[in-house]
Amino acid sequence: MRIAKALMIVALTPSPALAQTGREAKPATITVSATGSVESAPDKASLSISIRAEGKTADAATAALAARQNAVISGLRSLDPKVEVQTSAVSIREAYAGACDNGNRFSMGSDDLESLADNLDAMADAVSLAADDMADGVPARTGKKDCTVVGRVAQIEATVIMSSVKDAGTAVGLAGRLGASRARLDDFGLRDDSAASNGAIAKAMENARAKAQAIAAASGATLGGIVSVDDGSERGMSGGLRMFAMQAPAVMAPPPIMIDVSPKPVETNARLTVTFAIER
Repeated sequence: MRIAKALMIVALTPSPALAQTGREAKPATITVSATGSVESAPDKASLSISIRAEGKTADAATAALAARQNAVISGLRSLDPKVEVQTSAVSIREAYAGACDNGNRFSMGSDDLESLADNLDAMADAVSLAADDMADGVPARTGKKDCTVVGRVAQIEATVIMSSVKDAGTAVGLAGRLGASRARLDDFGLRDDSAASNGAIAKAMENARAKAQAIAAASGATLGGIVSVDDGSERGMSGGLRMFAMQAPAVMAPPPIMIDVSPKPVETNARLTVTFAIER
């Protein structure tokens, strides 16, 4: 009886070897990272513009700004009827003349005073007073009592999207001519990058498979199917840019001066981390 009980205990107790074989073994794998990129001709150009206008009152400054804005945008649409304008900021602030604490104030310097004297009588008076003081050898006036509000300055900032990429450089000069205080060509890009993005992913997968195949061959293994893929959400685009920055007065004149631009292709990139099964 004792012998039978001992045999039964042995039979019901799995050996370590049997326990290990009962577990599902993890498959051997190779994990690689690879990138892919494709180049595409840009189909849009982004410009940033700033338009400023002055007036004795807020209404006068705003009206002048609206007129100047209309002239600039209409001019750009003469180059590209599909121009899109995205306003980023509109502001109006007081303009000061005299000995001012400049902090956050817009203080008129000598150049501003000269350019605005015809339109702002109060500013013209300030210039005249300063000139008289200098002629008489009177020291520069100081103190807040000499800081005078002489008008208002209205300003608008916007991004302009052009479909006519070849005219982007010309648009910078034209915007300056028509009244923009600042105009700059920022970059080139794609309106829809989905096809380029898919192409970059396909390239990355092709490169990942080639890398994994090389590793498997060097280790004497056979490459199997894909176990997992992680794209890391790192896809991005980069486009070549050429900067054109200028300060220009509002001058109306015929045909814009042509500026040729040669943007390099927009490069769309993708990075994948791929795990492949291998068989030995």
